[in-house]
Amino acid sequence: MVKISDIINYLEYSFTDISAQSKWDFSGKQIYTGDREISKIALSLDAKEDIIEKAVKEGCGLLITHHPIFFRESKGININKAVDRKVIKAIKGGLDILSYHTNLDMVYNGLNDYICELLNAKMDNGFLSYEGSHSLYKVAVFVPYDYKDEVFNAMTANGAGSIYGNYSSCGFIAEGAGLFIPDDKAKPFIGSANELQIVDEVKIETVVLKKHLHKVIHAMLEAHPYEEAAYDIIELHNKLDYGFGKTASLNKEYSLQEFIKLIQEKLNIKHITTNMHDIKPFSRFGVCTGSGASLWKDALNKGVNVLLTGDLKYHDALDAYEAGVCIIDATHQATEEIYMHRLSEIIKKQFNIEVVVLKQEKQLICWGGNN
Repeated sequence: MVKISDIINYLEYSFTDISAQSKWDFSGKQIYTGDREISKIALSLDAKEDIIEKAVKEGCGLLITHHPIFFRESKGININKAVDRKVIKAIKGGLDILSYHTNLDMVYNGLNDYICELLNAKMDNGFLSYEGSHSLYKVAVFVPYDYKDEVFNAMTANGAGSIYGNYSSCGFIAEGAGLFIPDDKAKPFIGSANELQIVDEVKIETVVLKKHLHKVIHAMLEAHPYEEAAYDIIELHNKLDYGFGKTASLNKEYSLQEFIKLIQEKLNIKHITTNMHDIKPFSRFGVCTGSGASLWKDALNKGVNVLLTGDLKYHDALDAYEAGVCIIDATHQATEEIYMHRLSEIIKKQFNIEVVVLKQEKQLICWGGNN
């Protein structure tokens, strides 16, 4: 059994940072009836009525979606409104709902990263559209040599040494000697009152995101054997940036038709719209899952003239065409729904809980194509 609060803390403060969501977004608790233990979780792109019914039928206590039910404050409950009917069905069925939208778009190992992985493309550093940054701190602490592992493990278990990348438990250890004189009121772990002590110590240095700083320091002091631990906290000038979209490089040059076939195969989609018929072979492209066609200028500024996204609008298509940027619309749904399988794997691994992915029975149909 896992508590809903454990899921919330992980998805909002460890795997993603909910503070990074766009101002217009409403990620987080959609329907929350209080903390409780659950044994099964459902994932879906949207909290449609049929998805809620399936989740309840399958005995799930929690539904996690990418798109929120609410994009604005509710002023009341009306059974004649689709959104309100969903709320009633969920509460009656004992189903809480969490949604993680733009913060999940911008996180490391998020939607754009997964699309690049599926296409066997190597991502560049940075984003198509920079949205903000998280503050970073360096924490240094002096520890007796024999306690270095215990203190370091306590710090990394609470978020230190991992900055949304392929490496964790990152740090630096330097050996040296610690000097101190305890007074008559001290209760030293090592040494005697009023005598100079010289102790074999190490200096542990690691990097911590601001959101983890308080709990890292608390865990460090709890694990430290000294009555008074010596440590430094230094705010760094370098930050952890976040934003929408990525640029990436394919393993070879593709023609437009070859790339479209690759997308169709990996995303399991037939209908794709483009604003160009053909272009020169290319190896670099931009990607922004969901509704990202407006980022074509950002793609061009990053030196790429192919953008994979969804929700292509006429004027974006026309303006991009005239600027020499090919926009590939693989649909909002297809570019995002596929990520629910990756998120289910992440949650299963983290909590050892049963997770089911629920696909929408009726897909949105693009007339003139077979979606």
